[in-house]
Amino acid sequence: MPSPPSVEPTPRASVAEQPLNALSLAQYASLCAELAVFPEKTEGIFWRYGLGADEKRSAVDAAWKERLRHEPAAYDAWQELYRRYHAHWTKQR
Repeated sequence: MPSPPSVEPTPRASVAEQPLNALSLAQYASLCAELAVFPEKTEGIFWRYGLGADEKRSAVDAAWKERLRHEPAAYDAWQELYRRYHAHWTKQR
């Protein structure tokens, strides 16, 4: 079981220009899993991943969804990571 990936917020300007650089694939999978397991902690989770602003959240989510839609190998990797992180966060609950 992987540990949650470390998260270091990226500067605001770079996220606006390159939203996929805000989070790695592992970080995005962990974020999605953590949000699913802890829906009551949404705001704190987003802030911890450096996604405090709504427009930043939307840009990163849209960019990753688009990439995963067009890259089957990345989508498969995301699914596997998501399953592992979901199990990890569920045990933490």
